[in-house]
Amino acid sequence: MPILVSLALDKGLDLLSTALGQGLLVLMLAACAAGAWLYQHRRTALARHVVRRYGLLGTADVDGALLHHETTRAPGTVVTRRIRGQVRRFELTDAPLGDGTFAAEPVDDL
Repeated sequence: MPILVSLALDKGLDLLSTALGQGLLVLMLAACAAGAWLYQHRRTALARHVVRRYGLLGTADVDGALLHHETTRAPGTVVTRRIRGQVRRFELTDAPLGDGTFAAEPVDDL
């Protein structure tokens, strides 16, 4: 049975390519591939735009509370912040903190 289905599909594609021409067949296949790529790209793009709040480890405001940074950037991204006149870099992580935020670890001081 699978051989008959394969043969029927093969004959169907041969008839389609003969009737419509090679160029139109290639155009149809390219349009299907582009549509699939756009569908997948849109799904992942929508999932990425979630605002996350990160606690900047090793920092504190005047009250002694942890400084925070809100962003839609993905974990693994390095962000730069100016803290008390000093430029510092932090790497965003997936590690949750106890207050519902995520950890941003200091990379180094610039």
